[in-house]
Amino acid sequence: MATRPGGWRSIRIGTTAPTPPPQAPAEIAKAAEDFARIERGVEMSGRLVSERSLRVEGEFRGEIECGGAVIVTDTGAVEAPIRARTVEIFGAVVGDVSAGREIVIHPTGRLHGDVDAPSFVVMRGAFFNGKTRMYRPERSLAPSDATTAETTADAAAPSAAQVG
Repeated sequence: MATRPGGWRSIRIGTTAPTPPPQAPAEIAKAAEDFARIERGVEMSGRLVSERSLRVEGEFRGEIECGGAVIVTDTGAVEAPIRARTVEIFGAVVGDVSAGREIVIHPTGRLHGDVDAPSFVVMRGAFFNGKTRMYRPERSLAPSDATTAETTADAAAPSAAQVG
């Protein structure tokens, strides 16, 4: 493929696209280090709170609260409510799931529980049993803005003395 002046690429049939350079083993290891992990064969229970992303390959029961992503692998099983930025399910989850960005259930994934997120993806072959609440992520009003909005609304509404 050749790049044209406007940033567009022309495609020539019979040629292959350039492949990105392979990642160095150190880069792959660094990406794996960014996750807290519950290894395969490990059973845990309790309340887990983490700012780092979490990868569940074993079994967990209790409650999960994560500042990053929670990934439940195909060998992972979670029986807990999950609150995280994003949640990806390849294994089994029983419990309500709430995400600030997105919840994805992959073809091998199973979720028994309610979902609360602005974006929810159920891929073909995945299993979902529960209720869905989706919302548009909006900027919340600061307390001073809420007071101003309330005062403005009261001032704009006619009083009973003005109407009668």
